[in-house]
Amino acid sequence: MRITPSINKVLKSAEGNLQRLLTRTKILQRLTFEVRQCLPQALSPRCLVANIRDNRLIMYTDTSAQANLLRYYMPNIIKHLQQCQEYPDLRRVVVKVRPPTPILSFPQEQRPPALSQENAALLRNTARRIKDSHLKSAFLRLSLKSKK
Repeated sequence: MRITPSINKVLKSAEGNLQRLLTRTKILQRLTFEVRQCLPQALSPRCLVANIRDNRLIMYTDTSAQANLLRYYMPNIIKHLQQCQEYPDLRRVVVKVRPPTPILSFPQEQRPPALSQENAALLRNTARRIKDSHLKSAFLRLSLKSKK
């Protein structure tokens, strides 16, 4: 029997690209924490540090109104992060709007229509002639999805 290692063991022993990705993620999480310290409590949970490169901090927020508010805090953010020993050359903050990703679901009106009675009968007739039991049962299950 093969024992699957826990995710913690896999992450602790990560090497190569995975290790670089984990390190980068930790840096961005720490930066997000630092940036949120400079912001009012109502705005801080709405921002996320996406990247830092070329002396620019790139941030995401939910709406354009929050992005506009966040731009007022840019000087405070830059000053705070420049005081950290890791980012003395930070010169610019770029704020981008990225709405939260909705959970994918089909509204009731967009769902595929139910199977017609005629098509259900056609599926049942076809299933009667099929010798493969799995395929036959699949056709029969599908025929049950017809409109009553």
